[in-house]
Amino acid sequence: MSRPEREFDCDVLIAGAGPVGMTLALALQQAGVDFRIVDRAEGFSGESKAITLQPRTLEQLHLLGAAQRLVDAGLPSGVMHMHDGRRRMTTLRYDRLPTPFPYYLHLHQGETERLLADLLAERGVSIERGQELTGFRIGAADEGASVEGVEVDLDDGRGAPRRLRCRYLVGCDGGRSRVRAQLGVEFSGERHGDHWIMADARIDGFDLAPDERHGFMLETYPFVILPMREGYFRIIAARPADSDRLGQDPDLAEFEAIAKGLGFGHWRLHSPLWLTHYRPSQFIASRFRRGPVFLAGDAAHVNTPIAAQGLNTGVMDAANLAWKLSWVLRHGGADRLLDSYHDERHPAVLKMFHANNRLTRMVFGRHRLLRKLARRQLRLLQLAPLNLRNTSGSAQLAVAYRDSPVTVAEPGAGMLARLRARLGGAPGIGDRAPCPSLAAPRPGAANLYDLLDPVLHTLLVFDGRDGAQDPWASQVIRTHAGWLQVLRFRPGDNVTIKDALPDPGSAIAAAFGLADGGAALLRPDAYIAARFELGDNQALRHYLDLLGGVGQAEATANRERTDLPGVRWHPPSAARS
Repeated sequence: MSRPEREFDCDVLIAGAGPVGMTLALALQQAGVDFRIVDRAEGFSGESKAITLQPRTLEQLHLLGAAQRLVDAGLPSGVMHMHDGRRRMTTLRYDRLPTPFPYYLHLHQGETERLLADLLAERGVSIERGQELTGFRIGAADEGASVEGVEVDLDDGRGAPRRLRCRYLVGCDGGRSRVRAQLGVEFSGERHGDHWIMADARIDGFDLAPDERHGFMLETYPFVILPMREGYFRIIAARPADSDRLGQDPDLAEFEAIAKGLGFGHWRLHSPLWLTHYRPSQFIASRFRRGPVFLAGDAAHVNTPIAAQGLNTGVMDAANLAWKLSWVLRHGGADRLLDSYHDERHPAVLKMFHANNRLTRMVFGRHRLLRKLARRQLRLLQLAPLNLRNTSGSAQLAVAYRDSPVTVAEPGAGMLARLRARLGGAPGIGDRAPCPSLAAPRPGAANLYDLLDPVLHTLLVFDGRDGAQDPWASQVIRTHAGWLQVLRFRPGDNVTIKDALPDPGSAIAAAFGLADGGAALLRPDAYIAARFELGDNQALRHYLDLLGGVGQAEATANRERTDLPGVRWHPPSAARS
């Protein structure tokens, strides 16, 4: 049998064009990966669904050039007031988080999807709509094919089924994922006994801060109000267990009755966009990867809405998976790199599940002792350090991959200094990279993330006081130019070394625990992969060995190039302008 001209129709097929699938598509497009994205729906959902984008989600989307469009269309809300009845217990201060996006952004999911789709279209990516994945087979794409792939069956509903061959398939096809079902991956969890009701509506007479979030802990259930654009609010409550309306959609009068009990009898709800009821549940797939097939977003985990984690957790999946697929397709690589998607994301989701379960039982649960404990804990959050810890966790800034198989452990030398840095709040290996402001902003670059490349790794070189490592920084970029950019920082305001950035008081270096000098290696998804002494080439080699794929031939070719400057200045990605 003759072989086709192309062994594969694309390298990656994304099944599902919701926010998670489109985030993955944006990242693969920036990396130059040959991919396609299909969805069985003909258009966007008219339901608002998830409305909250968290700070870490916006950071990841910023790296892909998408965050500002969403911010411009949405409503930022920097605080959440928590009340016991009408008495305020504490205010959760997201506006004090160390991020360029110190707020929760409220935006209809349908609008989020439209903006992401518009951005993809501007970059030449078409979503193939009306294409339902009906099955797939893992194996050689064709007789005689040398690379295992996936053969996918698609149906347009009009009697024109077709098959596509891809190296990798990513199921972003929701909680009822066909990809997950055919993959035979266990999907386990629990459904809570509470019955929640929700409305998106306008409120006449609303006399609380209209751009801020409000939560009321009542005797039998909570009452949550989240601001949206154009005078709309999302209103969430839980029905009493003895309600005669369990299993029915609510009406606005049901929410007005709760508000009246709080002393807001003058509120009048009207013009609803959405009225729904549901029972919160949490389920997680036992594996996020099996061979060349991956699961992301709701296909991998369904989350209770208690902390608005669902869409945001899916975007984190996409950011984690995208650079690893891109690396393997561009450089080759060790199988452990693709396995690390599950090894990193599965524990992170489980940790979030446990926190959500505790919060659900304490805030929405019926147990009086737990509710009393919840009130006490909320009052403790008036203490600034506890408030910051709480908001960092719920904003996913604290998500970390410290046990990842593709991070390099701290070297023995300088461990005491590293310990002191950690005690002082500096991040560890596998943690989110801080995003400090630049002392000397350049056009389009006000903070560190503006300088990161969503495709390349970034090596931050902090010279310390003597600046003696200039030759080493130059050698690194000559040797590793195929996968690495270098950003060099010098203490002080007046930097005379070409292409170095000023770091007065070593503030940026201190944010990475390297005030005395050193280097930090950042992954394309802005997590710290390694941290080591200046001049330590072994750490970079060890990291490459973990990832695999960048061989001696490429390194030699890079060393022989004569057009590489000592240290390259990398402006922000054009996609972010």
